[in-house]
Amino acid sequence: MDILVIDRESLTNQLISSKLTAKGHTVTVEPNKNEAFEKIRNNAYDCIMVDPYPLSEARPVVVGIWKCLRAPVKPYLLLLSKTATTEEAILAGANDVLKKPFSTQDIDVKTGNAERLMDIARHLERVDDVHSSGGMIGKAAFNQLFLSAIDRSFRYGERSLIVFIEMTNYDAVAAAVGAEAMENTLQKLTEKMTFMRRQSDVIGRLGSKDYGILLQRPHYETEPVDAINRFTEILDKFYAEFETEAVAPKLELDLVELPQGTLHEERFVPSRRMNETAGTGGADG
Repeated sequence: MDILVIDRESLTNQLISSKLTAKGHTVTVEPNKNEAFEKIRNNAYDCIMVDPYPLSEARPVVVGIWKCLRAPVKPYLLLLSKTATTEEAILAGANDVLKKPFSTQDIDVKTGNAERLMDIARHLERVDDVHSSGGMIGKAAFNQLFLSAIDRSFRYGERSLIVFIEMTNYDAVAAAVGAEAMENTLQKLTEKMTFMRRQSDVIGRLGSKDYGILLQRPHYETEPVDAINRFTEILDKFYAEFETEAVAPKLELDLVELPQGTLHEERFVPSRRMNETAGTGGADG
């Protein structure tokens, strides 16, 4: 990633720069905020790390950064702070907080989240010929909901998560069954996903082989994990409907929280549980 660090502390700048550069990132350090704003106007950064000091409130600095942006996709904004909580950082307009003093693990986790969210944002922003069909909205509409969910996090601290579902063997299945049978398979998969969502969930077709389910305003803490577990169970049964593995779609499900980009859960279809059961001859299909 191309990362800008805005901090008056030279020791912090040296530490972050050395650790990020060692991981292959390109790092620009700028202790002066006005000079940093000029850099933001003229460059498209993937991630901006900023300590608002000497201001006691981060919001004015964040607003100043947003006003300077020219790139179509906002960079991931990471607040550097000794005291701020994640919730306070988000309400200030940042994606997350990196607490001082920080460790190599802290930096790795937060920049990993930044890379994940930026990859998602750029994938959704790209114009593809993917439109609404079969109870699913198209990619452009899903992108607008994605941006709106992030904005509601900044404004109201509202929690949103997305389950991304990718058919990892799409090309192999398409080659094995042909275009018409592949379309029928995708239609059945669409029906399964439409059936398993809550009324408030929104399903989007994001490409030829990937989908997104936006989980808005979960009612209780574990609801998103319960949801991805339920989705996995339903899709396991869908996989078992196919006579041979060569034509059965294999799926990866990732549960990502907004606006942090944290990967909370990862599931695979067929699941390990299903594989173990099949190995004993007791698959229930």
